[in-house]
Amino acid sequence: MRNLENIEEEIKKVKELCQSREEIIALYIFGSYGTSEQTPLSDIDFAVLYGFIPKIEEEIDFEVKISEIFKRDDIDVIVLNRASVDFQIEVLSEGEIIYCRDEILLAEFKEKVFDRYADYEPVLRGFYEDFLKGIENDRNR
Repeated sequence: MRNLENIEEEIKKVKELCQSREEIIALYIFGSYGTSEQTPLSDIDFAVLYGFIPKIEEEIDFEVKISEIFKRDDIDVIVLNRASVDFQIEVLSEGEIIYCRDEILLAEFKEKVFDRYADYEPVLRGFYEDFLKGIENDRNR
């Protein structure tokens, strides 16, 4: 569980912002902020799940509004719908949900991600193993 006490008011405003945007199904906070790994240089990372992908201008506007709420410019907002499956798994597994409009749609998204990951994980693991072997071979030259 993250310690978000110092940004409770901002999180409340972000939830209100999400409620005002019908296209947003869920919002996660992830990364080091609020964890034991947080440093003074930690940014705040969010991942948004859309019911439909809005125009890029609307995505940018959402990120700008979150930055305005926090009064800082080191806010990152990632669109979960477009993220890689390994990144989706990371957010769903390690992130903390701070807003959910529709638990059924979120559960359906999670099911699709976990199904895709089950197919993709052996390939990804093989890629990483080959990559690490290549690095080791380069070191031994």
